[in-house]
Amino acid sequence: MDSTKKIARDMLDAINLDDSGLLVNFTKGFISFSVSMAYLSYDYIDTERRRNNSNDKYRIAELVKRGVFRKEVVEKIVSVFIDDFTSRINFEKVRDVADKTGVNIMGRLSFSHLTGVNLGRALTANATNAIFSGTIIGSLLYLGSEASRAIYTSRNLESANPVIYSRLRRMGNLDLLYFVVKDTVAPFERACNIHKENPLEFDELCRHFFNGLKG
Repeated sequence: MDSTKKIARDMLDAINLDDSGLLVNFTKGFISFSVSMAYLSYDYIDTERRRNNSNDKYRIAELVKRGVFRKEVVEKIVSVFIDDFTSRINFEKVRDVADKTGVNIMGRLSFSHLTGVNLGRALTANATNAIFSGTIIGSLLYLGSEASRAIYTSRNLESANPVIYSRLRRMGNLDLLYFVVKDTVAPFERACNIHKENPLEFDELCRHFFNGLKG
């Protein structure tokens, strides 16, 4: 398992807003042609799920028709994962570290005014800005390779985290856009898994994370 310091570093990188961070996230999230082709190939040979895949492609067509490929929609998806993380934070346990290091959230929010809600909003906004490209998401889902990737990535989420999968699906089939945010939210997902397995280790991870939020 990754160390808490490594996961905290990955979380900080996920909300990075400089040009290099944007390029990295863009490349990981969208221009991974070999990955997309692998999903397309698997879709082609996956005869057992052909009916389910056909239904999911219909759901994708509905997303395209509704024109949901907008920044605010991507932000809603990211917020589900970020809010899951912030809801687990024990702010009292990390307060001492924050006070000693002068932590503020992206230079705007002091720790003394911090709650799970406003932390979630700040992190979600930064993470969304770091991954979003205004016109490419919709056009990609017209391609068979990305449609297959969307379907199987959604299915993996259903297996790994059925609660969040169901929440995204109830939000209007947004589980099918999980592939867009997957790389960005992955460290926050790992942090939540640590909380389930070892709350003390999660507290340590949070201390590393807040220590890195020096504005």
